[in-house]
Amino acid sequence: MSEKKKTLSRREFLRGAAGTAGIAALGMLTACGNGTTDTTPTPEGGEVVNKIYTPGEYTASAQGMESLVTVTIKVDETSILEATVDTAGETAGLGEPAGAKLAEEILSKQSIDIDGVSGATVTSKAAKAALEECIAKAKGVDVSLIRGEGAGKEEQGSADWLGAAPEIKDSDVVGTYDTEVLVIGAGTAGLFAACAAVEEGAKTILIEKMGEEYGGSGVRDTLAAIGSKQQLAENGNPDKFGVITEMYRQSNGYGDQRLYKVWADESGEAIDWYTERCAEGGLSIRFEKDDHSRDVRYPIYDVGHSLQTSQTLGAHGATANILKAYGKNLGLEIHYETSLVELIKEGDKVTGIYARTNEGFVRYNASKGVIVCAGGYSLNMDMMNALQPESAKMININYSYPGSQGDGIKACLWAGAAMDETHCGMFFDRGGIAPDQVGCEQEGFLFWMGSQPFLKVGLDGKRFTNESGCYDHILHDAWNLPGHTYAMVWDADYKKDMERFDTHGCSRMFPHVNGAESVWPLEELNEPAFMTPYREAGLVVKADTIEELAQKLGLPGEDFKATVERYNELYDKQNDEDFGKEAFRLSQLRTAPFEGVRMSGGYFICTMDGIKIDTNMNALDTEGKPIEGLYVAGDSSGSYFDTSYPNLLAGCAAGRSVTFGRRAGKLAAHR
Repeated sequence: MSEKKKTLSRREFLRGAAGTAGIAALGMLTACGNGTTDTTPTPEGGEVVNKIYTPGEYTASAQGMESLVTVTIKVDETSILEATVDTAGETAGLGEPAGAKLAEEILSKQSIDIDGVSGATVTSKAAKAALEECIAKAKGVDVSLIRGEGAGKEEQGSADWLGAAPEIKDSDVVGTYDTEVLVIGAGTAGLFAACAAVEEGAKTILIEKMGEEYGGSGVRDTLAAIGSKQQLAENGNPDKFGVITEMYRQSNGYGDQRLYKVWADESGEAIDWYTERCAEGGLSIRFEKDDHSRDVRYPIYDVGHSLQTSQTLGAHGATANILKAYGKNLGLEIHYETSLVELIKEGDKVTGIYARTNEGFVRYNASKGVIVCAGGYSLNMDMMNALQPESAKMININYSYPGSQGDGIKACLWAGAAMDETHCGMFFDRGGIAPDQVGCEQEGFLFWMGSQPFLKVGLDGKRFTNESGCYDHILHDAWNLPGHTYAMVWDADYKKDMERFDTHGCSRMFPHVNGAESVWPLEELNEPAFMTPYREAGLVVKADTIEELAQKLGLPGEDFKATVERYNELYDKQNDEDFGKEAFRLSQLRTAPFEGVRMSGGYFICTMDGIKIDTNMNALDTEGKPIEGLYVAGDSSGSYFDTSYPNLLAGCAAGRSVTFGRRAGKLAAHR
């Protein structure tokens, strides 16, 4: 069977996975829980069994790099049985061979949540778009619901990103639900909010825009906290006001210190609760403790707590499934394929919402409160271009959670809430591009090693920065370079260098000092998933000499050679006289083979500005007054970040989401 077009059945995939990857591959499938049925309550109180698909064969195409990429799937009521990805017309050696791998991934993930093939980004993106359309056809829904395009195509391209509030007529409503607490969005903040509310005894409904096999697909990997039981037991609890000061400094003073203090005071309890729930499901959350014996230019604080990924074998949504099961056992109802359209106000109070379902509009009445945890707007380019155009230009690859269209933020604004006036996106310096590419207007590829403090040079072959700092600082600095483009280079000793660099947070590829696993281990993930295929695709270039490396990266040979000689000299001195980088993060380029990659823009994760809130998690109106009955948490909320993400406080954003989600659930339950 050709590599470029292969029909693969689920049975064949499972048989092959068992033979080649054994328990790991099968564990990923079973832990995801994809393709299973669930029950959804009807407005009248009964139950119906959700059949995910209408059995049959579905085909769709999308434009790839050089041709149309065609995806065909065959489904029964609950799973994808066969998958074909036709990439015959794509680039030889890159996109063309990707078909078989993409078909395997479709069967593995059993959803649109495919990562794609390294080095074939455009082809993979086309395959995903075609797959989304196939799944939409199989579900009998508009593809915009699968892609999370909010209110629909009519808004796309509009300069008025907010638009007028929808007008829902009583005649449009096909059903009504009554609850005490309504939580919108089954992501990181929403799951914590819903579980907290139902724990406190409130009748709680959680609605999610996507279907179960995709929506609420996971809790973020690393969560920041202060005062957890593990931190205290390991004598690793950081100074509370040191952390608060760093967050305040990195927000340029726009962050609300009162909110920072609430997070610092309550995050430990939230993490302890989460650790207990995960333990009940057989998973471990570990505190990440690092070495503080050497001075650093940028302060780090050990606040991160991460899921030990070796236990999940890469399964997506493992912790989300644990929390959903926990909440449902306490009486939580979860309604999938249900998207927020508009908040309902009675006087100055929010009392419910109108939502869109496959059957039509439904009304939810929430007597105690509505908690908006609907994510940010990182997939809504109208909002991005209007609110943070500089960020829009820095997007190399956009790995936002699906559905991040700003629906929750817009609904709150229509209800009279106020939004941050400064805006912020979370970018990591891991955007690779082809060795002949300039800028990131054309999508690149995820290069996880990008955050390592190796020598980085502009296209003139000259060093331009201290490479050791916050992830997005170098992306901002690159605005000073032609095409916002630079190259990162290393030699054959790069693994030893990376271990010595002792980086913090998710850039770290070695275990932490206390034995906690890294989020992305070097040998298990980075080498097989990234480095090997990137080398084979010619995205990471290899050379026997510095001169050859310069030629392959398109750098001026003499200038680059002089830069390398100077960098080696600084390494020998163990003193960065040019940019002040810590000595232990200097490296040398003397041992062949030499390697390098071009980089531009970043790995975009989410937006971090949103609706202004107070310490009770209430949305604030334009006069700074709380809106009764309306709570906001997670990426829908604001008052916390500005300009940059303080990644040296590992899990800072997600730690806020879980802490404030849990707080909102408790407060709403007792309103």
